[in-house]
Amino acid sequence: MGDTFQVLVGGPEADWPAQLKQGQLSGRWAAADCGALRLLALGYQPELVVGDFDSMSKAEQADVFQQVAHVVTKTDQNQTDTELLLTTLEQMYDIEQIDIYGATGGRIDQIFSNIWIFTNPKFQSLLSKVRVVDRYNEITFYEAGQHTINKSPQMKYLGFMPLTPVTHLTLIDEKYPLQQWSGNPYSWSSNEFVGDTNHFSFESGIVAVIQSRDAEI
Repeated sequence: MGDTFQVLVGGPEADWPAQLKQGQLSGRWAAADCGALRLLALGYQPELVVGDFDSMSKAEQADVFQQVAHVVTKTDQNQTDTELLLTTLEQMYDIEQIDIYGATGGRIDQIFSNIWIFTNPKFQSLLSKVRVVDRYNEITFYEAGQHTINKSPQMKYLGFMPLTPVTHLTLIDEKYPLQQWSGNPYSWSSNEFVGDTNHFSFESGIVAVIQSRDAEI
């Protein structure tokens, strides 16, 4: 069995799942920058934190550095905190699964960055091991092949978003099937599961699968 981590990056708390905000998620944690402070305040103990730490005061930095076993300082702006965190986790551990929280909400440029980084070849080995989670969405990533997807509790909708050009995308047994579609990045949204398990396939490219539910008003 490999290592499973939950990681917190810089998105707003309003988009966190309730279990995260209430300190109810168990498991191993890592964080980007001030995400470490947020985790510690909720009673989580991160093993790793990365960043340039310019969003923290000197006292906050000292507190984090004292409590977290592994601290990696970002020395340039050629990669985002999320990229550095994922790269460091892959270098330090035998990764089996990473759930990313705080990757959505707030600035749209950061949302797109946190999704499209998985088209970078350097993250190819992590692609199928990552899940992006927020209050209303769960996003997983797939390379070409035949795939089975399981419905997450409380989620209603199912979206398929090619992040690169894809060929022969086929939604086999979803509510709204699709046959052998090929094209550039696009979003096939507002589909739904039929039952608790469905299937899809494609022959080249990268596809993000988004399970979601309506926001509470």
